[in-house]
This record gives sequence, structure tokens and C-alpha cells, in this order.
Amino acid sequence: MNDSTTYLLVQHCLDGDEAAIETLVHTYQQLVYRLAYSILDDAAEADEAAQDTFVSVLGALRSYRGDAAFKTWLYAITVNVCRGRLRKRRAKERLQHVMQSIFQVTRPDMEHPEVTVVSRESDEAVRRTVRALDEKFQLPIILRYEHELPIAEIAQVLHVSERTVHTRLRRAHDQLRVALDGQVDRL
Repeated sequence: MNDSTTYLLVQHCLDGDEAAIETLVHTYQQLVYRLAYSILDDAAEADEAAQDTFVSVLGALRSYRGDAAFKTWLYAITVNVCRGRLRKRRAKERLQHVMQSIFQVTRPDMEHPEVTVVSRESDEAVRRTVRALDEKFQLPIILRYEHELPIAEIAQVLHVSERTVHTRLRRAHDQLRVALDGQVDRL
């Protein structure tokens, strides 16, 4: 969808045109879901995040100034929704860990990390390693390689400079190389 078509669609949405809202959601739904899934690595949670994103987008549509491409603006909102979900997930995981340590509960479904690495395909090892990166390194990797965004758009989505994106990608590559080399050595 080109910029002028998107601008008209946004204007119709702002006017309350339900068909335009449906078109907007239908047009960008797969992109938003794919990005959310890339970040959250959970289909159900990605679906909920996509819905939350569109609720946020429709609520913030008046704030869209057109400084960036609509897709870039939409990706920025999606990333923020996913960041919120990741924060909640981490808080829940910390609470579960504390509760398990208090009650000394061991779960039989939790495998030793080396068994997991050996049993998974190499692409799963890469995904897991990317997920283990700090968010500031993880998001540029996901946006660049899974969503094929150019550096300039990644900078806009993350609200950082292009130089910062390059630096974070380089550091992420270094961290991934070290982590994956370590996994290969254990196999």
C-alpha cells in the first residue's frame, strides 16, 4: 500500500468509517502478528499482542503525523506492546522461580539445557540464543533479519540513531557468535 493510499485510509478511519478500519486491520494484521510472534515466540500471546496493537493504533491514530511511513509507526507500537508483555512475562517468571525455590518444587518437564540443545535443530538454537540477548540487541536482530527492515526504519521503530542500530547489530552478532560457538562445542 503506498503512502497516499495509506493516508486516505487513515483519514477514513479517523472519520469513523468501519470499512476503512476493517481494511486497515486486514492490510496490516499479518505484519503485526509476524513481528509480535518474532518477539514473543508464542502464537497465542502474539495474537493477543496483535489485537492490543490495533486497539492502541486506533486509539492513537490522531497522533500519526506521517513523519515516518505508516508501517514504521505501526511497528513501533507493536514493539512497545510486546515490550510490555515481555516485562509482565519476566515478572511472572521471577515470581514462579521464587515460589519454586521457596517450596523446592522441581518440575519433571524441565529438561537440562544441554539435553534441549542436543534435541533441537540448529535454527531453534539460534532462535533461543537470540531470545536470550538483552532486548536492546534482540530487537534490532529480529527487525533486521526476520522482518528485513532497513537500518533507517529500525532506527525509527526503536527511536534510536542509525549508528546505534549498527552498533547494536554488531554487538549482537558478536554475542551470538560466542554463544553459538559454546553450544556447538557442547554437542
